[in-house]
Amino acid sequence: MGAIHLIRAPDYRFDILRLQQANALMRSANRAVAFGDDIELARLGFAAEHREELMRGGGFHERLFRANYQTISYLRRHGGKHVH
Repeated sequence: MGAIHLIRAPDYRFDILRLQQANALMRSANRAVAFGDDIELARLGFAAEHREELMRGGGFHERLFRANYQTISYLRRHGGKHVH
């Protein structure tokens, strides 16, 4: 049987996808917090301790989303270059 070769996108695309997925998860968590829905937070995969922390703190702060969006924008602009 022949070798299977996987074609990978540049690493920065995976980083962008990961950040977008993190933002989506955090937005879903914030909706659950707004409705006081601990069961939804558990369904999203948050441990009991983290759920309690999110409920006490009102969810994920907007600055986290902003930082992710800025990083995504940076990667889109400079992703093809070697970036530190």
